[in-house]
Amino acid sequence: MGVHHREDHASSQVVASAVKDPAVRARWGAKIVTLPGDECWWWTGAISGGGHGRFWICERRVIVAHRFAYAIVHGADALAEVDVLGHRCDNPLCQRVGEGHIIASSYLENRREWAARRNLIGSPLADQRGARVRAQYLRDLAKDDPQALSDHLGSLRARYGQQMPLWP
Repeated sequence: MGVHHREDHASSQVVASAVKDPAVRARWGAKIVTLPGDECWWWTGAISGGGHGRFWICERRVIVAHRFAYAIVHGADALAEVDVLGHRCDNPLCQRVGEGHIIASSYLENRREWAARRNLIGSPLADQRGARVRAQYLRDLAKDDPQALSDHLGSLRARYGQQMPLWP
């Protein structure tokens, strides 16, 4: 689903500077893994308590990683106008901005989507381990053995279809 977080003006300027810096963008990109047969862009860096990626854009500023991805695609000004980004793929590690993945949302819309999907058979939102533990497991698998994660996701798709659990 998403994270509620609006950028203030000073933060927006820091994000704008980071988005324009090729070295910062390269550091962010180095923490992403893509898998055959999967449309998500998997974050392999630090993870927040809610299971989302964390990314240091400068010495004293951390941003939710998918918010940085949104700023890369749409600009820091557009990001500053967005309260919540929703993960339509229900993968908090996903960094892919666009339909079916990360989109501009609202707190209310995000909560409604979560409530509607959390009890679906095979929903990753129902993982009893919680978002952080699930995200750490998947992040480590994406980083250490992307083929194993790809195989795992393929078997889950065969069993559950596109709305699948993201844990074994």
